[in-house]
Amino acid sequence: MKDYINSIITLRFFPCHKRKERSLVIGGRQFPMCYRCMSILLGYLGVVPLLWLATDVAFFKMVLIGILLNIPMVVDGYSQVRGWRVSNNFLRTFTGLLSGFGMSCIIVAGSIQFHRGIEGFANFIDSSIG
Repeated sequence: MKDYINSIITLRFFPCHKRKERSLVIGGRQFPMCYRCMSILLGYLGVVPLLWLATDVAFFKMVLIGILLNIPMVVDGYSQVRGWRVSNNFLRTFTGLLSGFGMSCIIVAGSIQFHRGIEGFANFIDSSIG
């Protein structure tokens, strides 16, 4: 049980390379994930306001916005992997935030669409019975 709690606290389960030069270091202690992964998780906090703000936005528009917000991170990561250029921690943080918020848009769009579907099905059943 102690190992399980330790792996949760240290985020050992999280699929991140955890390189020290790409991670936040405070007082000589390294944060357990890189700037990009940390920023993606921070971008997920966008789910909360989006749940209230995006209820009237079309599903396709929300998904499109989510995909477009993920493109900068994909381009940054791909160009870095191919060796075309070297990224920096500010760019990793910025593109990670955009990507996390973009994924939040897709999650919220799917959740709202699912809710609409359930609501429509419930109305259909209600009208069939009554």
